[in-house]
Amino acid sequence: MIVAGRADAGEPGRTVYDLAGFEVQVSHFVVRRTGPDNPFGPHRHERAELWYVVDGSGWVLDEGQERRVTAGDLVAIRPWSAHGLRTEGQVTWICLG
Repeated sequence: MIVAGRADAGEPGRTVYDLAGFEVQVSHFVVRRTGPDNPFGPHRHERAELWYVVDGSGWVLDEGQERRVTAGDLVAIRPWSAHGLRTEGQVTWICLG
């Protein structure tokens, strides 16, 4: 699920991502750089994750569908959902899971 951010009218420079109904227990924080030579291949696990795209663009596989992501996108991965990331360029992203 890709969560669109929205500007916070009350605080300039702040972007809010609504995660109502999505819960994640964080046990790791990872900054990754993915490129054509090191795609993040599809896999599954028992924990939910949040991925924040810092820079670049690519395609996220989640719940059997591939979706385009770009800098500023937040991806919410549910437990046991097959997920991965590929790109033709370079993507820098953060994983909380």
